[in-house]
Amino acid sequence: MKKKILLLCFGCLIMGSIFSQSLFVYGTNEVGRDEFLRAFNKNNTNVSDRAQSLREYLELYAKFKLKVKAAKELKLDTMAEQKYDMLNFRSRLESEYVIDTIVALEKTKFKKNPAVNKALLFQYADSVTLVAENRKYSIAKIVLFSFAGMSVKVNEWYNYIKEYKLNWQVYKGESYDELLERFIAKTVTEYYRKHLEDYDPEFKYQLQEFKEGNLMFEMMGRKVWNKSKDDEAALKAFYEANKDHFLWGESADVILINAKSYAYADYASENMKTGQYWKKITDNSEGMIQGDSGRYEISQLPVKPGTKLVAGAITAVLKSNTDNGASFVKLIKLYPANLQRNFDEAKSLVINEYQKQLEENWMGELAKKYPVKINKAVFDSLLK
Repeated sequence: MKKKILLLCFGCLIMGSIFSQSLFVYGTNEVGRDEFLRAFNKNNTNVSDRAQSLREYLELYAKFKLKVKAAKELKLDTMAEQKYDMLNFRSRLESEYVIDTIVALEKTKFKKNPAVNKALLFQYADSVTLVAENRKYSIAKIVLFSFAGMSVKVNEWYNYIKEYKLNWQVYKGESYDELLERFIAKTVTEYYRKHLEDYDPEFKYQLQEFKEGNLMFEMMGRKVWNKSKDDEAALKAFYEANKDHFLWGESADVILINAKSYAYADYASENMKTGQYWKKITDNSEGMIQGDSGRYEISQLPVKPGTKLVAGAITAVLKSNTDNGASFVKLIKLYPANLQRNFDEAKSLVINEYQKQLEENWMGELAKKYPVKINKAVFDSLLK
């Protein structure tokens, strides 16, 4: 009994120690202050109320971590597609890194073996490229240098210089001293590049960010997006149960014209005022003018504030705030607010609301399975 109590207390001490060093824990996992801040600073570039933004992002980040945890529980990170995506991303990211040889030597704890007789080493090196057969040299198995807990023997350098010196496209008459330094740099930097995540925190974080993002999207697809897209019966049932959520605001049947410049929009407007069919105008514009007909809420339409809306009217051309484009509408029929949308009219809204419900239900399950506990003292330190 005493042993059980001691074990329990020891476990509590471990969890207490982990929790004291982290911003929050979920289940038995923890997220450190630095990891959270890195993600927050990357995704919140314009923050007016830092305290509120930190609180909101903490909630989002905790939910993100729960989704990733669920994916790992299902071993989705072992899927071939996930591994392939990760390998491709790592390869692209790795190719962008410029490796500093001096840094690589230092971080991998590179050490030359001072016991190696350089004169003897170079003496045997002469015969390596001159003699065709593989000879056994007395110093071949001596450790030449070590790094990252590994040893590189003399015979590995001999193999390198034999291949290098016999390649006339690369060999430029370098001395053995130069070739030895070249071999050291090549061996260490190649290893360093393949193990960047062990030495470069930024590289490690980017790999983690990509991997976890991919896992989160995979889980969202399985638990939310695919269900809402494929289950028409569930969507219709959700619509029927929540009809009062899917009402029209003040709306209108319109012909909506978007053009790539004010001049093209003005041209379309003037021709429609003379009775030309809008589709003929768009078809003959070589893509400079696009049109669509349908029912829109007034708040969605490119209409100047204060415009009197009358059926049959063509509104003034309105320039875009984001590019050189311009738009206007022809009003066909006006409708008052709060009319019921049918299922087809509301479908995009239904999908959006149904997805929110599915995600909310799922997050409730995850929160029970992996309780999130915030370290208030660490969080308060972020506000200072």
